[in-house]
Amino acid sequence: MDEGGLVRSAAVAIDAASRFRGSADTLDEALRLFLGWDREAPLPEVEQLSKNGATLPNAVMSRSQAPSVGKQLARQGYTRQHRFAILPSQSQPRWLLPLTSDRRAIDGFELYTPYSRATRLMKALVVRVRATGWEGWVRHSVLVATRTPLPIERLASEVTGEKHPTFSFSLGNPGPVQKLTVQVMRADGRILGYLKMPLKPGAEQRLRNEAKTVQKLHNFPKLRAHIPRLLFGDSWNGRYVVFQSAIEGEAGPVRMTERHEEFLKILQSCEPAMVPGRKLVQRVAQRWERVAPRLETNWQRLGREALRIASRELDSASIECGVQHGDFAPWNTRVHSKGLILFDWESAAWEAPVLWDRFHFLAQTECHLNLGHDERADVRGENRALYLLYLLNSVAQLTDEESIAFTFGYRERQLRKHVSEPAQSAVAD
Repeated sequence: MDEGGLVRSAAVAIDAASRFRGSADTLDEALRLFLGWDREAPLPEVEQLSKNGATLPNAVMSRSQAPSVGKQLARQGYTRQHRFAILPSQSQPRWLLPLTSDRRAIDGFELYTPYSRATRLMKALVVRVRATGWEGWVRHSVLVATRTPLPIERLASEVTGEKHPTFSFSLGNPGPVQKLTVQVMRADGRILGYLKMPLKPGAEQRLRNEAKTVQKLHNFPKLRAHIPRLLFGDSWNGRYVVFQSAIEGEAGPVRMTERHEEFLKILQSCEPAMVPGRKLVQRVAQRWERVAPRLETNWQRLGREALRIASRELDSASIECGVQHGDFAPWNTRVHSKGLILFDWESAAWEAPVLWDRFHFLAQTECHLNLGHDERADVRGENRALYLLYLLNSVAQLTDEESIAFTFGYRERQLRKHVSEPAQSAVAD
């Protein structure tokens, strides 16, 4: 395929595969974070500042793709420059990938692991065209130029020791808990770690929970090889940010394996607890009742019936609980010689049913990857009451996060199915 055909294929694939996209406002907010710029101040676009005759600040930016802009700024002392390709587009951004002035081939796309056929094709095409060093495929880009290191460069240097870090960005999924994930690299593309920064107010509490969880889990020696290290977790430039070590390994499997079972066994041994079924039902009911008024009446009826069934079946039971990852899914795992590695601990909990991570893995692979699982060995039917509580808890979380509609549709079908079927076995006391 010639360069033109490869570019067209990459552009079509990016547009087709990008389910979650940001907005121009989100891009501006991400650039403010990168620049360390005041949230209320206009971005320092060099063309606008020059037009108005304003004095240029320490850091400026340009959305022009003309190579002459960077050269002119360098003559004015802006010798530290970062230029990024904006994908899929400037109006609907999702990723910012680094473009090097000497056309060195840096991937920068490791922060995104696709699983569907369309997204795998998209990434393969983008990586292939980037490997050529040719930048004619870039439709939209942004240049950031500074006279002295940016705050984020200073933070990265202090944590990693790298004097000239480079970056790539994922703008995350739109919603009240949206965050910016920054892949921090050496000049040659070697990954040094991942920095998470809140784009929306709701993300800060999740990042605090992740930092606290990862730090606490490192107290358990058997788990250390299976989780990232917390390099930094604190307030920075008016926001709480989390910096974690790089994750090595191949993309995690889309089906449960012995590695998954081994990891969950280690995780659940960290802080086990037996919780009365009645207490667990009350806990989920409180969370459900907080969000139910925001849902349609069919959801409210389903919720009441699910809670009635769970209350009846778990009233005299004791439930095995422990540490829950909270988003146990293939895209949050890597396979390494040491076993399964888990990251993204934002939704972790410390006294949740041990089966909930398994339920979540099955739900996410069925919902997002359209995978089928062997119902004869399906742990959900054998533990109907706990699965109903998982579904209600999951819907409550998705409601708070203003998640996309198809995830609700899947969970509604699962609730209807398991509410209407009799329990296969009772939970043991």
